[in-house]
Order: sequence, then C-alpha cells, then structure tokens
Amino acid sequence: MQNKHNKPLLVVENLLHSYREGGDSRPILNGIDLQVAEHECIALLGRSGSGKSTLLNMLAGIDTPQEGRIQVMGQDINALSERERTLLRRRHIGFVYQFFNLIPTLTVAENVGLPLELNGLKELEISRMVGLILSDVGLGDRWNAFPDQLSGGEQQRIAIARALIHNPTIVLADEPTGNLDAETGDQILGILIGLSRQLKRTLIIVTHSLEVAERADRILTLSDGVLSEGGELHW
Repeated sequence: MQNKHNKPLLVVENLLHSYREGGDSRPILNGIDLQVAEHECIALLGRSGSGKSTLLNMLAGIDTPQEGRIQVMGQDINALSERERTLLRRRHIGFVYQFFNLIPTLTVAENVGLPLELNGLKELEISRMVGLILSDVGLGDRWNAFPDQLSGGEQQRIAIARALIHNPTIVLADEPTGNLDAETGDQILGILIGLSRQLKRTLIIVTHSLEVAERADRILTLSDGVLSEGGELHW
C-alpha cells in the first residue's frame, strides 16, 4: 500500500501484534504493510479499539511490534536502542495528542519551546522560534499564560505549535479533535493540516471521524487488524 509520486519516507512491512485477554491472544495488527511518501497527509480511520493508536505509537518507536519491520527515513527503528529511538523522535517526529499533554507548571512559551531546549538550542533562538510559531497558530498574545488559563481549543493550538516547532519530518496526531466540540475541532484541523502542508511536513492523523479523514490526501481504514485503502461511509 503506497503512494508512487514521491519516495517513501516511512515503510511498514508485515506488522503483527496481539494482546493477551485472559488466557487468549487477540490479534490487533495482522500483517500491516504501508508506505508513506514525503509531504503526504494521511488519515488513519477506524473504530475505537481497532489498534490505530497502537500503530501510531509503533511508527513513533514508542511501542515495539511482535513481528514486522518499520523504517523511518531509511532507519529500521526496531533495530535502534531506546536512546537512539528517543533521539529520532526528538529530532524528526512531532506528536499531537487528544488530551493536549501540556505541562501545567510551564507557561505557553515554555511548553512550546521544550523540544528546542531538549535539542540544545540557545535561549535567544528558542524565543525567536516560539514567537513565530505562536503567531502561526494565532496565539502570539498568550506567551506567558499557563495551560489552565486556556480553552481546550487554545491548548490544542499550543500542542500543535509544540509538535511543529522543531521542524519534524513526520507529525503524528492521535485523535487531535476528539476532545473538542465540532466547530473548534474544525478550526484546529485547519491549522494542523494547513501548517503541515505549508511547512512540507508528512502528517498522519488517527481519527474515527470520516469528516476529519476527508481533509487528508489519502484515507486508510484499520479494521479487524487489516489496513485497507479508503474509508467506510457507515460505521
């Protein structure tokens, strides 16, 4: 399953993974094959519990499959040490979560600048880049606010800014609108997809919403452990 227009940035081959339920083994990923091209925007559609988040965490090197291979930018991430996987994520992957995952004791600017701090950038450069990305998400005036002073939509804008600030090659978004009302979710989606395209990032969005999925270049559906092209209109 591939896009033939650009060289693949991410390659998944025969991914297998099961969970134990009582004394039984329940397969959740059953021979997943996938190729994702540079700058592509993909929606990964599926019911709750279908394994979408599990697959996303494996693409990020957070979880390890029982069988199969994942290559990110030509590197087999399962062959990397935990430290090497951490560095790969820190430099090349941005993550947007459903529940924002902002650090409550840090200001907006500190939350957004954290990936740059971890990558060793100087304070002046961090401040410059934070200012630019906060303007991009429409929150340039909330620099010193704390997460609990922001609405849900504002928190997700900050999370998007944090995911994009270090110029990641790949952005992974796990139900980024799932904790927001429809109108706010639509705005957030526009910002996430718009900025990813503007910055030429590869974006994979996990969702159970066909409306969200239809904004992507390509829709993949995960059902009964199998990945297929296209989306189901009726759930």
